[in-house]
Amino acid sequence: MSFVQRVRAQAERYGHERSYTFVEDRRGELAESRLTFAEVDGRARSTAAWLAGRRMEDQTALLLHPAGLEFLTAFLGCLYSRTIAVPSPLPQTDPRALERAEGIIKDADVRLVLTDAANRDMLAGWLREVGLDGTVECVATDTLDLPDPGAWTEPEIGPDTLAYMQYTSGSTSEPRGVMLTHANLLHNENEIWRAIGSPEEGVGVGWLPHYHDMGLIGMLLQPIYAGGDLYFASPISFVMRPALWLEMISRYRAGYTVAPNFAYEWCAARVTDAQTAGLDLSSLRFALNGAEPVRPSTLRTMVRRFGPVGFSERAWAPAYGMAEATLVITATPLGQGPRIRRFDAAALERHEAVPSGGGSGVELVGCGRPVTMVVEIVDPDTRVPLGDGRVGEIWVRGGSVARGYWQREEATRDAFAGRTAGGGGPFLRTGDLGFVLDGELYVTGRIKDVVIVNGRNLYPQDLEEAAREVHPALGAAAAFGVQPARVAEGTAARESGEHVVVVQEVREQRLGGVSAPELARRVQAELARVFGVPSMSVVLVQRGGVGKTTSGKIQRSRTRELLLTGLLPAVHAEVTAEVAAEIAAEIAAGIATETTAAAEAAAGLTAAVTAVAEEGD
Repeated sequence: MSFVQRVRAQAERYGHERSYTFVEDRRGELAESRLTFAEVDGRARSTAAWLAGRRMEDQTALLLHPAGLEFLTAFLGCLYSRTIAVPSPLPQTDPRALERAEGIIKDADVRLVLTDAANRDMLAGWLREVGLDGTVECVATDTLDLPDPGAWTEPEIGPDTLAYMQYTSGSTSEPRGVMLTHANLLHNENEIWRAIGSPEEGVGVGWLPHYHDMGLIGMLLQPIYAGGDLYFASPISFVMRPALWLEMISRYRAGYTVAPNFAYEWCAARVTDAQTAGLDLSSLRFALNGAEPVRPSTLRTMVRRFGPVGFSERAWAPAYGMAEATLVITATPLGQGPRIRRFDAAALERHEAVPSGGGSGVELVGCGRPVTMVVEIVDPDTRVPLGDGRVGEIWVRGGSVARGYWQREEATRDAFAGRTAGGGGPFLRTGDLGFVLDGELYVTGRIKDVVIVNGRNLYPQDLEEAAREVHPALGAAAAFGVQPARVAEGTAARESGEHVVVVQEVREQRLGGVSAPELARRVQAELARVFGVPSMSVVLVQRGGVGKTTSGKIQRSRTRELLLTGLLPAVHAEVTAEVAAEIAAEIAAGIATETTAAAEAAAGLTAAVTAVAEEGD
């Protein structure tokens, strides 16, 4: 069976009884646009017939749509015609987004860009500017003179047919096109369906970007796979007024929703008591939380804030997944609620998970267990599988694991062809560290992100979590290690290992009577107390100074690069002499800035680290 056959069967079964509804917030009034399953199928067949006429079978099409129903029918139209869909963010005027889109066009051999009428001229002009207008055509799917749905002829589509490519968000490397088949889609949608209790009907609510795996697989495609209704809004609407999310859950009696941790945190921080009044969230039985580390404080805050209006702790469903496995790898079953446990910090540094009593230790949230996927914890160096309670690399095998990366054979071998020392496999090597205890998966971090200090393994998420709790003015953080290659003349020999750096966003208007230098020193003192690292650097930056992917994941490598090249928008820096010397040396070598504007933006950080470097001479 193909995913197209599943969608068509559901459209025939439910016809006009089930639907997709796009909700727009117009000054507090909710405006709805709706397509029934039958209408979605009809529009998809018409689009597929048009694509077939353009001989797009097995060719790639880049989808650059805003949030809404048009993307859904265009995406399914690609699947119906055996066109390889490539969903991506609508770049508009963001230089980095434009650069990313250009890179995807070249990497994926795109010859056709699909968008809507409101953005077609802008995109066509951009294609001309970058010299791609001669090879790439841009069309608006909502203004095409489409054939009748009956003109569509189903091409040969099987389980192994390539359905679409999901470009990774690039938290640790350049974006890569993950090749997903129809079998991958069917398998992962079934994993999600079983996690939420295998409902024959139900209502979902969401706002996630359709170009990310969680938004596409977990939000947009799950309803038509399972046979339920979906009400969804745009990410911009949520960010501007997060109460909209809760209002939709209450109004439409939603049973499930999906989002990353930062979204729940944003909701808890921004929704006012007045906006909460009158809501009824008691219908919500499954709130999936994934795509980034799940913070225990977020789970508790949401329950504290919205428990009085029906948000149940048992609705929480922490999960773990990634684009290379379509989406979900492990999930918390419906009704179980989160498992939060404390573990001995010193043991975790030795890659052992030892539960700790009382209020001491590091709190971790379990990410559930596999439905049918196979999850192994493996020593990344020896490739020996590890037992329960041992921290190692998370390896995965099962029907959701993608075919590989588009036109990247070496990267595909490295990631998708993992074999244990005993020859077991092939496994997807996730690059994530974690352990299994009592059947539950706990994720501790990324292998590349672990900070090694004098033989100790420190996880950046733990450092970031502790730093954020120091003061309400502190926001997102990125913790990483710096191994100085240069030391200012006359300084003492360095101790072995990396130097810990925490880059922390600060909202200056919330500082109250605390100065930025004092706050930075408080963060240093707290991290020294909790982790026993007396010498570390803290750099306070403006809001947005911590690098993030378009899905909200912390870009520690990029933030580290910006620090070392003097490009962070620093408010204040308290850095060690070794780190200051490394930054100053990078800047002096001319690696740092290429424009006067960038140099001016870096002036605060440059001055700060230069002063510290001089003190260490």
